[in-house]
Parts: sequence; C-alpha cells; structure tokens
Amino acid sequence: MEKNFKQQLILIAVAATCLFFVLNISHLYTGVNAFLRMMSPIVLGLLMAFIFNVPMKHMEKQLKKIKVPPSLRRSIAILGVLFIFIAIVVAISWIIVPTLARTVVQLGESFNYLMDFCVNWIQNSGWLQAADVERITGFINQSNIVSSVVSFLGGFTSNITGIFSNVFTILMAVFLMLNILGSKEQLQYLITRLLKVILPENRYKLLQYIGKITLDTYDKFLMGQLIEAMIIGSLVFVTYSVFQLPYAAITGVLAGVLSFIPYIGPFSACMLGAIFIFTVSPIQALISIGVFYGLQLIEGNFIYPRVVGNSIGLPTVLTLAAALIGGNLFGILGLIFFTPLCAVIYHLVKELVIKREETLKLLDK
Repeated sequence: MEKNFKQQLILIAVAATCLFFVLNISHLYTGVNAFLRMMSPIVLGLLMAFIFNVPMKHMEKQLKKIKVPPSLRRSIAILGVLFIFIAIVVAISWIIVPTLARTVVQLGESFNYLMDFCVNWIQNSGWLQAADVERITGFINQSNIVSSVVSFLGGFTSNITGIFSNVFTILMAVFLMLNILGSKEQLQYLITRLLKVILPENRYKLLQYIGKITLDTYDKFLMGQLIEAMIIGSLVFVTYSVFQLPYAAITGVLAGVLSFIPYIGPFSACMLGAIFIFTVSPIQALISIGVFYGLQLIEGNFIYPRVVGNSIGLPTVLTLAAALIGGNLFGILGLIFFTPLCAVIYHLVKELVIKREETLKLLDK
C-alpha cells in the first residue's frame, strides 16, 4: 500500500513538473535564448578552437620536420591560425558582402527590365487583344514585385552584415580560441583527471575510445575539406576568369566555403554564382552552370579521391542523408558537422555488429 502511494506521488510530481514546463514554455524559451546569447562568445570560441585546431596541428607537424625548436612551434602555429582567420574575415568583408550589395541593385534593375518587357509583350500580343489588358498588367504589379525582391535580398544582405558586425562577440571568441589552442594539453589533462575520478574505469575507457574516434574523424574531415576547399575555390576562380565570366572571385569563394557541405554545397555555390552572373548576362549564367558542372566532374573523379579520399568512411547515401537531417535540425552548422558525427556513429555501430557476428560464430561452433 505504501509502495503504491509513493509511486502515485512520484507520478503526480512528474505530471506537475511537465505541466509547469508546458504552461511556462514561452518564459523558458526566452530564458534559454538569453542564456545562449550570453554564452555565445564562449560557444563560438570553443567551436572555433575545435575547427582551427586541425590546421594548427598540421602546421606544428610541418614545423617539426624543418627542425623548428619546440618552444616556438606552438606560437608560430597559432600565428598561422590567426592569419587564416583574418584572411577569411577579409574575404567576406571585401568580396562577398559588397558583391551581394551590388547584386541586389542589379537584380532590381534586371527585374525592372523584365517586367517592362512582359507588359509590352502583353499589350502588343494579338491573341490578347480581346482580353482585359489593364487587369493583366495590374496583376503583374511591377513595382510591388521589384520592391519585394529587393527588400528580401536587402534583408538577407543586412543579416549577413549584422553577423560580422558584432565585434565584441567575435573578438571575445577569438581571444578564447587562442587561449584554448595555446593551453590545450593542460585542459586535456584536467578533463582526463576529472573523468577518471567521477567515472568507473570501464566507462572511462569507453568514453576515451569514443572521444579518440570522434577527434580522428573530425580531424580527417576538416583537414580534407580544407584542402578540397582551397583547390575547388582556386579552380573555379581561374576557370571563370579564363572564360571571362563575371563574379569569378565571389563564385570561387562560395565554391570553397560551401564545399564543406557534402553534395549540397557545390550545387548551392553553382546556383548562387549563376544568379549573380544572370544580372549581367543570362547567356553567361548558363555557360557558368556548364563550366561549374565540368569542374565538378573533374574534381569528383580525379582530385577528390586523391586529395581527400574516403576520409570519414561514410557511404554516399548516408552522407547525403546526414547533411539533409543536420541542416534541418541545426542549420548551417548541422550541414557541416552532422556528417562526421554520423560517421562516428556509423563506425561504432559497425564495430558492434562485427563483434556481435564474431560472438555468434563462436557460439555456433
């Protein structure tokens, strides 16, 4: 009787807690948002340290090969990472944002021309003589369409500019990143000691093993994609320049940056580049799609297998599914980081299946 009473009390407490969360969901959402905004420099700094740790490690290896003293390797590597970060910010500030701003204006002018052409065609078409031309032209409300398109693209541009205008957050994140990269061994030692104390030995070893696989997978993925991004970005820029296509620089930057998103990224870069070029010449926009497709064939069949290879060991179907699911759940970061995470899970499940199969074979004998 007493046991049933306790179970009922627990059930009532759980139900009351759930009801409280449901009734106060808006306040909780506001609180979580405020907390995340407050923690954004820390989260961004940790994420940047995780990403830039990959090129820093490879820089240190190269410095070791050329006999640079150990005391100087880390400092030089951190300076190299800082240079990469500054180069990315400069590329975005000087190439992408101004080009987007110019493209907004050019798209507005192109739509003006297109709407004028459509209105003139409707008014001069013989088979529309009997139709109410005024109602048709009124339906194609030129000024509203143009203003809506320009407003949307202008808002998109201002959002991108706003992200990089938060100087305090970025500076704090960079400061935290540099400190983490400079003292990562000490942090790793402290975390290892803490986990050893609070976890049983078998769980600690399991967590250590999963952590090793995760770091190795992300290391291979990020370094492989970084090399791939530089190659494909340079290829697009040079090829577009040879074919005298406009917006070669921004399309090259987009191709490099978006190549971190498997399969979807290159397609997005191609379409965005074609939209920019369309404001100058629709014919050249079509040519750019053909050129980009040809580059993708060369890159996919010859460059990628040799430079990156099957770096994360995830089948193509699962890679595409991971990118789509990650994008829907976590946005742009999900598109990039969900793929190697799924590769880690795939690797662990694969090992579990192999061990289970070996156990079953032994039992059959």
